[in-house]
Amino acid sequence: MVAAVDFSIIRRRALENIRHDLMVAWSGTYPAAQVSTTFEAVLRLHNARATVPDFIPILVEAEMLHLLRSDQLLDDSDRLN
Repeated sequence: MVAAVDFSIIRRRALENIRHDLMVAWSGTYPAAQVSTTFEAVLRLHNARATVPDFIPILVEAEMLHLLRSDQLLDDSDRLN
């Protein structure tokens, strides 16, 4: 008998790795807290809208890279809808 794979654990680990990699890669440009705050907002948005949760890490990473490259990170007063 083959054990079922819990893909939520894989997604969670992927998201942790993506967050860490983004904070390290962009540490010279943005404070880690600002990257993390924006990451959480983007993740919440994609979790709320996702029809296929397996793609959430890919979508979150792509949107974060767009926000980082275009200098559009959130600050404490901003929110994503």
